[in-house]
Amino acid sequence: MEARLRPVNALLGLVMAGDINPPTLAQAGFRVVGLEVPAVGPAGKVVIDVLLFHEATNHLVQCEAKSGANIEESQARAYAAMPAANAVQAAYVSLRHRATPTIETLYLCLEEHAERIRLGLKTVGIPFPVFGVSDRRIALHDGEYASERLHDPLADGVTLNAPPPRVIAFDPESPPEEVERHVRAAMVAELAKRTAHISWTGLTERVAPHYGLYGHAAQNKLKSVVKAAVATIVEASPDRFSFDPPLRLPPRRLDQISANPGGP
Repeated sequence: MEARLRPVNALLGLVMAGDINPPTLAQAGFRVVGLEVPAVGPAGKVVIDVLLFHEATNHLVQCEAKSGANIEESQARAYAAMPAANAVQAAYVSLRHRATPTIETLYLCLEEHAERIRLGLKTVGIPFPVFGVSDRRIALHDGEYASERLHDPLADGVTLNAPPPRVIAFDPESPPEEVERHVRAAMVAELAKRTAHISWTGLTERVAPHYGLYGHAAQNKLKSVVKAAVATIVEASPDRFSFDPPLRLPPRRLDQISANPGGP
């Protein structure tokens, strides 16, 4: 697993049951309602890497994943000013209770960068809790800035039985060979099932099981990297695979177009 994807995968492992590690946040009532969700607030736009939802209380946690040790001040301020209603609308979250939604921000990073991330947030005067991930341990730093709902299940940290799961195997920034590896495995699996055709979107859903949770722009990016991988694989194995691009119909003249063919 790419190191930069480990913090997000570690968080997802705590929210999704079925892994060898304890689903600590799922047991506390959280679930994932969005990945790479663009949201706009009074201080600017952010792309929320993971959006968690505590349905019983209409509480959201917008998570920013950092691959390195630096923060962006403008981004942090945009997160700090984000209204809960804006995140709800951006991710199409269904509220089943009348309670007004609330929101907080959590920064995700590798444990080795946690101190630098904390220092960066302190320097700009924006207090967010920080979720630090190592191979066998997750720690919540500056937990006093977290809500009770988030703080309580993570207060003592989480000891992992195994490294974080590979929930997200790749993303649009992954190297081509990493994407190709997963796409090829999916194509071979379909071949073994004697699948004659599979759509571009269908294949993307196979290799990115949480495709439906991504924002529209992220979905398009994922399909693009999968398409590029397919082109490479087909070129290398033309005897096994072929790619049929979508048909492009010729443009129709205005006198050929009828908005209401059956009308007067």
